[in-house]
Amino acid sequence: MFMETQGQFASNRTGDDRLSICISEDLGICVRSLVAFSAGDVLDRFSGAIGPELTQHSLQVSPGQHITGTRFVGLLSHSCDPNCRLDMERFELIARRDIAAGDLLMIDYAETEDVLYNQFACGCGASDCRSWIIGRKDDVNQAGRHVLAIRDGQA
Repeated sequence: MFMETQGQFASNRTGDDRLSICISEDLGICVRSLVAFSAGDVLDRFSGAIGPELTQHSLQVSPGQHITGTRFVGLLSHSCDPNCRLDMERFELIARRDIAAGDLLMIDYAETEDVLYNQFACGCGASDCRSWIIGRKDDVNQAGRHVLAIRDGQA
């Protein structure tokens, strides 16, 4: 179930918006589509402040540089089999496959991030779910080693 957000993350929608920030009981703050998209469609073109600070809702633009203050993309959910991808050179959110109105929008955090603000356990349900999400250059931390050991029947 999704609820429209109020306050800090309110989307301030206008009549032509195609995405909405909402709250999911399971995921917290997330973004969903208000209209259908086809594979390859640009869902959003984004901008924001670029600087060196890594935060929970920032996205890596280049090594050591992160974008914050974007309207939607910093709030996208993670999936190991995402329906969207980010083009960090063109600052676009692009559909990987067809997306229906109401679908939750997801990216693979490891595709853009060298280091994550926080590593976390993944329960996305994808057939190839990695179980523990890290950045491209991250080493799995102690909590992740424990989660992976349980997954692999070694704990």
